[in-house]
Amino acid sequence: MPSPDYLQASKKCDIVMKGGVTSGIVYPKAVCRLATEYRFQSIGGTSAGAIAAALTAAAEYARRQGRSVFDDLAGVPAWLGDKPPSKSDSNLFNLFQPQPGVRSLFRIAASILIKGWGPRLIKLGAALWLDLLVGGLPGLAVILLGFKAHPVWTVLLGGFIVIAGAVVAAVIGIIARVARLPRFRFGLCTGYASPEPGKPAALVEWLNTQINSLAGLPLGHPLTFGDLKRAGVNLRMITTCLTFGRPYTLPFESGEFYYAPAEMRDFMPPEVISWMEEHPATISPHGELVDSTGLKSLPSADDLPIVFAARLSLSFPILFCALPLYAVDWTRRRRATDEPVPAARVPGDALAPDEVRKPEPVWFSDGGICSNFPLHLFDEPLPRWPTFALNLRDLRPDRDTRVWIPQSNRSGIAHLWTRLNTSGGLGSAVGLLSAILDAARNWMDNLQTMVPGYRDRIAHIYLTKDEGGLNLNMPEQTVNNIAAYGVQSADKLIDHFIHGTDNGSPTVMTWDNHRWIRCRSTLALLEAFLGNFHDSLHHPEPGDRSYDQLVKRGAKDPPTSYPLTEPQRECASQVVELLDDAAAELTACELETGQPRPVPELRIRPKF
Repeated sequence: MPSPDYLQASKKCDIVMKGGVTSGIVYPKAVCRLATEYRFQSIGGTSAGAIAAALTAAAEYARRQGRSVFDDLAGVPAWLGDKPPSKSDSNLFNLFQPQPGVRSLFRIAASILIKGWGPRLIKLGAALWLDLLVGGLPGLAVILLGFKAHPVWTVLLGGFIVIAGAVVAAVIGIIARVARLPRFRFGLCTGYASPEPGKPAALVEWLNTQINSLAGLPLGHPLTFGDLKRAGVNLRMITTCLTFGRPYTLPFESGEFYYAPAEMRDFMPPEVISWMEEHPATISPHGELVDSTGLKSLPSADDLPIVFAARLSLSFPILFCALPLYAVDWTRRRRATDEPVPAARVPGDALAPDEVRKPEPVWFSDGGICSNFPLHLFDEPLPRWPTFALNLRDLRPDRDTRVWIPQSNRSGIAHLWTRLNTSGGLGSAVGLLSAILDAARNWMDNLQTMVPGYRDRIAHIYLTKDEGGLNLNMPEQTVNNIAAYGVQSADKLIDHFIHGTDNGSPTVMTWDNHRWIRCRSTLALLEAFLGNFHDSLHHPEPGDRSYDQLVKRGAKDPPTSYPLTEPQRECASQVVELLDDAAAELTACELETGQPRPVPELRIRPKF
């Protein structure tokens, strides 16, 4: 079958990819199928979805340079599922290389993922052989010492002690190993390992090589967000800052972070670190002294390598180390000698000459902790082109559909159920804890997938327990099947948004239908939003100045914060009148009646 002519694609689209370890197998072929019809304007991903987003951005960058490399991207799933010579594990598994101090814990974790209790116990025993031996020694001693006097009872008692001691020792050994994780930056793998002859590349090394190979750039020039922007490609990823308790969109817009080059060598290839050192951003010290010894300022958004952002986003808890950056805590006061600040000091006072600021660690982890499916990344009220989304979900036992997208305006509204086990026992407790964590982590994403104008552009790919999650050593046929589901999801999106026609039906999903839903929903939301604007404008509380008076007040009339220039004041006054008039007209239209459901909200929220 001849290769598609990707350079002839003329339509535009955005794409958002959900996290999931197996996303590297699902997404590449889906992306390549979409690339036969669309050029990717904006690309977003979180967690492991950031890997696919980075590779997609590199392939699109090459296309903007007149090169077609999507066939190379399509070959990624097959390579991930393949096994290197003389290796029993897949290339995907070999990308995850543990730190020397936690290799035994990694082997324990890997053994738990093996299918079948027999092979699982064999692998687990091999990882804990020393613990099992030490735990079983007392029982062996009982057997040796008492065998001549009471052979049967001694063997029974000694055997029981061997088994009990081995189990207790294994549990204690696992707990002791887990307790050491904070010393290893809270994770098993850094994501990078220095290349060695005959040793497979670790994830970040492989990803960096793939990105630059697709983009056609030398390794000494890692592909950056600025390279993509100049080519007309917008890439965004999500990470979670544990220190600040909030998500961040990458690249960072604020220039507040430092990094330690010596420390970063555990996470990034040398050529990436060299680039970062050669392209530091300027960080404002706020007029105060900052001791940044051993630190460098993180490159600005344009100079930031996308492989660095991908590593920051895919820091799957425990499997990958949290990644430390550094920032100054401007609310904290301390002297250069680390002596306590006198109690009389008031926060906000100027620093004394003998005091300096010292950047402290800021820990970043997996973007999926806060937003595993960031549908909002490229949202606009009235889209000019579609933003497709690929969603990985667990296959329900009562269904065999592997790829599904809404077929009508009423599809996709039903809730996704998580049924709790109330029979009791450890399984029930674990299920409850899992449901609590899932609700806390995904509630916003779950609601967003039901919103009109969002749900119809999501392709849902359903995977079994043997296909999704942390399965890293899947058979070749399973890998091929998962990759094929990606192609099917792209086919369904193309059928709807390019080839679809409603034939006079109000329920069939098409691109025009999608645009109309967004327009209809936006107008209804504006009616409610501007209605509240109108009420607040004309009905201030007793004693309060009206908002119209605040806009038209003189420059010296308090409040004096964020002042308007005279041209701005005149313009703002006219805008307020126009919005007030628009509110009255929209209210008279009653556009909220019959609007698409469930009804979303138009509100101001923090940008991240």
